[in-house]
Amino acid sequence: MNAHTPDAIREAFRLGAPAQTPATLFGAGQWSVYQLGCSMREVATDPDRMTAALLEAQRKAPSPIVFVGSGFNNQLIGALGGRIRYPRLGAPEVGVPIIQDSADEVDRLDLSEVDRDPAVFTVRQTARAVGQALGPAAIVAVTQWGPFTTAGQMYGLDGFLRATLTAPEVVHRMTGFAVLALKQYFRPLLEEKQIGLISLADHSASSDLISRKAFAKFCLPPLMDFIDWAKKAYRVDTWLHICGNTADKWDLMVETGAVCLSLDQKVDLGQARRVCRGRVCLAGNIDPVQVMDQGGISDVLAAVQRCREAAGREGFILTTGCEMTPTTPLGNVQAMLDNER
Repeated sequence: MNAHTPDAIREAFRLGAPAQTPATLFGAGQWSVYQLGCSMREVATDPDRMTAALLEAQRKAPSPIVFVGSGFNNQLIGALGGRIRYPRLGAPEVGVPIIQDSADEVDRLDLSEVDRDPAVFTVRQTARAVGQALGPAAIVAVTQWGPFTTAGQMYGLDGFLRATLTAPEVVHRMTGFAVLALKQYFRPLLEEKQIGLISLADHSASSDLISRKAFAKFCLPPLMDFIDWAKKAYRVDTWLHICGNTADKWDLMVETGAVCLSLDQKVDLGQARRVCRGRVCLAGNIDPVQVMDQGGISDVLAAVQRCREAAGREGFILTTGCEMTPTTPLGNVQAMLDNER
């Protein structure tokens, strides 16, 4: 089984051991846009350009999973009233969150605004176009923040994290609304059977920001709610990424029902394998900055070998530990994907 096919990815999801270690790009939205010579602002509301960026990246570095919407996660917050800003290089950021005074403001938000937003329309149209162009050659995934991060971006992250200690009812209310917003975002594509995978990145649920106890209380229930909904209602699995060293919560991450846990470069893959083997597929975890961006091809190949040896063959997908930088050299990307040698 060729490592560059969706079938090899699906075998890994089933905890099998393909003949070669499957390798995929993870996210890579900013990198794809940069390869096309465009800015994130130019692409954000232009389905043709966003599609062209992903297809051009696929031509240069064929990947069995294409993550549509990567780098544009904050557009959901913009659709519901947040103010989005575009840095010179990098992903669009939330300049002004939705909530200004209290969580009661979510009662006045209209989820149907998501369906009228030009940036959300662009992601949805791109998913359709990429799926049509690539057919069975790639799994089309659409990416978004996880519920805890979505809620934090809506509320303002600093105040939201404080609320986990001082106002837990606010956190529950915001994550509950975030789940509804995520369902609104994904539902049309799921109903149309346009995507084969959901990708959630819940970076605010990192061990660098919240404890295991807080994760179990505030992050796990909404993740389970959303992932179970997508699986039961539409038979679509979820790929889950959480930044940082998540060793203290791998068992809880397994409980979310995600088909694959995408692990940060801070994680010891060997330890993750010992804890999670036979329970969930693992993906990771080449350093996207020190190795992929700043290293050479020999550094990439050495990192590939280390990951393969640490993670083993069963239920493992080789990729980066987080989103690649826009300036990652193409040769390094190709070396990571071409790991059959």
